Amino acid sequence: MEWNEQKYSHLMEDAAEWMEDHRRELIQELQSWASFPSVSRADLSAPGMPFGADCLQMLNVAMARGRAFGFDVINHQGYAASLCWGDPENSIGVIAHLDVVPEGDGWIYPPYGASYLPSHDVMIGRGVDDNKGSALAALFAIRYLRDSGYPMKHGLRLFCGLSEETGMQDMQHLRDSGMAFPKVSLVPDAGFPVNYGQKGSMDADLSFACEGNLVAFDAGSVRNVIPDKAVCIVAAPPEKVANAILPPDGSLMASITIEPCPEGTCITAHGRAGHAAFPQGADNAIMRLCTVLDQSGILKGSCAHAIRQVAQLTADPYGQSEGVSCKDDISGDLTLVYGVAHLVDGTLHLMADCRYPIKADGDQLEHDLLTHWQSRGAQVDAFDHSRPFYIPVEDPRVETLQKVFKLATCREDEPYTMGGGTYSRVVPNAISFGPGMPWVKNDWSGILPPGHGHAHGPDEAVSIRKLTECFRIYVAALAALDDMMD
Repeated sequence: MEWNEQKYSHLMEDAAEWMEDHRRELIQELQSWASFPSVSRADLSAPGMPFGADCLQMLNVAMARGRAFGFDVINHQGYAASLCWGDPENSIGVIAHLDVVPEGDGWIYPPYGASYLPSHDVMIGRGVDDNKGSALAALFAIRYLRDSGYPMKHGLRLFCGLSEETGMQDMQHLRDSGMAFPKVSLVPDAGFPVNYGQKGSMDADLSFACEGNLVAFDAGSVRNVIPDKAVCIVAAPPEKVANAILPPDGSLMASITIEPCPEGTCITAHGRAGHAAFPQGADNAIMRLCTVLDQSGILKGSCAHAIRQVAQLTADPYGQSEGVSCKDDISGDLTLVYGVAHLVDGTLHLMADCRYPIKADGDQLEHDLLTHWQSRGAQVDAFDHSRPFYIPVEDPRVETLQKVFKLATCREDEPYTMGGGTYSRVVPNAISFGPGMPWVKNDWSGILPPGHGHAHGPDEAVSIRKLTECFRIYVAALAALDDMMD
């Protein structure tokens, strides 16, 4: 295909004008979609809703809006839905997700209030950025191409998934069931320009015998979020606990609080939330709490051993404690984060999230990790291994999307790899492309305190202008892919 820069430039100009007439509608749609607490809950599955009632309600809304916009809608047994224009069997796809991570603590705005601040042109709420805003930007791009009469050779198909944040069982189910996915798809769940590689991942559920005077331990809600709060209860008087934990200068007071409770003493550790794939700058509250408990010497019974092991495992997020740290020139360092810890009936349950370099030997790493955990006395209750995603930068689809990006932004950024995992891992021929714009520094200082506004943190926020820019880029990207594909 000969690259027609003028054609796609004019297309984006026309799309921008169309969006000006539909901007308010985009805001209203996002306010509606982001009002649903669509946390994926496989433990609440029932016939027709494998990820719980909240996700089904969100899916029903998306399907209803798709029909209202005049698209054909396919419900994939509650695992996902397709909103289609044209031939779904000969299509170009967009793979987005409508599930969200749990809201967590520390919000200033209502987590599901989808608060729009006109003075800043910003919306705040769980899922507005990851990934409902992106799904809507893609849906509006498909609407524009249809409404403008653009002569597409292929159909367009928006997949709305429901378990991206919890292991991508939705798309794995469709793939394993024989779904004929599009010959190429965009995944709007990363950053611009093209993401051509993602680290491999290993998820594990570990457990330690944990009996003694540790009455309770609770931290985190999903494995891929570094928790900013961890709470435990020790069956001991508050004065004794305070003397054991807090040094004379009180240097830990900023992160540790101690309060009396009916069972003894409640201890809370405060850290800084972050994404497991990007642990730099985060501060794992599990590590803080386990470290002070271990150093205090106040624990008795098998809980002392369990807490010591977790304190050592969480000492760094790069696999050094486990002896598996490594890196490559394509994707950088291995990361290994423990994001959830709960004490239940004398057993401490711990969830691990490992992202390993694209060139690493995944089989050897799996063996080394399992061996190390077991040597510490951990039982491995569940283990999942997802291989790396990689597509050569010379692939014509990558080159086409890079040209679209350069035309839209006048930037020369190179395609990149990352530790985060998207649907590119499990959906064939799915390339992650946007919506993040790393060169744009979101300044929430006039709205939110430091640490707020990020995708998996409190007061998740998105600029409406960013969504309209993504819409414009996706219009050209879908058109250019349609032109180049047979």
